[in-house]
Amino acid sequence: MQYEAPKFNEKDNPNIPHDTNHWRELRTMLVYLAITVAAVWALIEAIVQTLPYTVSLPREKQWFGFVGKEIAAGQNAHPDPKITALATRLGKRMNLPDTLITVYISEEAVPNAYATFGGNVVLYRSLLNELPSEEAVATVLAHEMAHIKHRDPLRSMSRGVLYSAVAALFGSETQMHALAGIGSLKYSRDMERAADSAAIEAVAQEYGSVGGAVQLFDALEKVQQKYHAGNGIAWLSTHPDTRERQANVARIAKQSGFPSTATKLPNIWQSKQPDAP
Repeated sequence: MQYEAPKFNEKDNPNIPHDTNHWRELRTMLVYLAITVAAVWALIEAIVQTLPYTVSLPREKQWFGFVGKEIAAGQNAHPDPKITALATRLGKRMNLPDTLITVYISEEAVPNAYATFGGNVVLYRSLLNELPSEEAVATVLAHEMAHIKHRDPLRSMSRGVLYSAVAALFGSETQMHALAGIGSLKYSRDMERAADSAAIEAVAQEYGSVGGAVQLFDALEKVQQKYHAGNGIAWLSTHPDTRERQANVARIAKQSGFPSTATKLPNIWQSKQPDAP
């Protein structure tokens, strides 16, 4: 006698749902995914906004002061005592510790400036050559010093490390890096706006006018045209639009009562090579 296995019909089993809505399941999964991503993003931002401030500025300089030597070695940069002295003067206006800031001048053919770890600032000769006065130089210098005061280098590093760690944990590196990139653009613009305001205030107190900021942003507009580096879409720019920054100078001048004309002290850092050792 041949045995025949009983036929099983899923429709007869009350424990199996027969009206499954796959679109509903997909929507639920996407909602949970969105909540998870938002929670991770909020946690990272909370850490970024608090963790760097647990390290004092002198301690940061002690830990990361070697970065300046690496900059000098890798970017044709040299420390400049005179511009570092200017930084010390501005630092008093910005309530920064004495001897915190060391300024390097890079001879690379790039119109740029940035602040990095340990109180180190790099100004590029190509940018300095475009600035018409000491006040304009002081404004870009104070802007980079404001990044250090606001702990922006450490905040940026912390942000990158945390996003990379999350990407490695979840195995979705491309998506997480895309999310981090979009978020960091706004983050950078916010940092730039805050640095602009702090720099304009410090330079106005030092020189009695906001003329240096006016000259700086006028020069940056010309630099963008000269190097074909227009702002493009403002939302995708890591810096605010130059016209927005110019309007901010005008607003601060109106509110503070400082004049908008510079005293026209000469820019002694134009087209000057470092002294031979």
